[in-house]
Amino acid sequence: MLGYPGKFFEDFAKGEKILHRLGRTVTYQDNLYFTHAMMNTAPIHFDKEYMELTEFGKPLLVMTMTLAMVYGITSEVFKNVYREVEIRDLRFTAPVFDGDTLHVETEVLETREIPGRDDVGSVIVRHRVYKNWFSQTVCEFVREVLVYKRNYSPIWRIAGQGSMSNPGSPR
Repeated sequence: MLGYPGKFFEDFAKGEKILHRLGRTVTYQDNLYFTHAMMNTAPIHFDKEYMELTEFGKPLLVMTMTLAMVYGITSEVFKNVYREVEIRDLRFTAPVFDGDTLHVETEVLETREIPGRDDVGSVIVRHRVYKNWFSQTVCEFVREVLVYKRNYSPIWRIAGQGSMSNPGSPR
């Protein structure tokens, strides 16, 4: 058995809301690593003494790490993405700090067939990112992805090489 293969294009429905199972508590070390790996030298992300002099009082999680966390948290559902198309309407509405736990809710805004493509379809979703037990929104954005249709997923070709297979898949 393959386990949970994620959602395929046919599995998404307009208006559906997905509350992603996993949350992720971020730490100062996560932020420090990510900030420096990106070569970001802005002290707001790693200099505690500097940040004590600001309205926040402590280092802020770098925004691109918030996005990376969203992609990680939602990856269980979005395993069958063929490619990213667009991120739009990106808004950060509250700061994220060491010790905050992020949770994500996804709303399916639209699904559509792509003319001339039998293998993938377009899925447009809004991701909302929360902290403090879903009491505060920290980020939201619209994401468009192309998602494999069930019978065209490479997972079936991989599975077909072993003892697992999708009986309806083209070979």
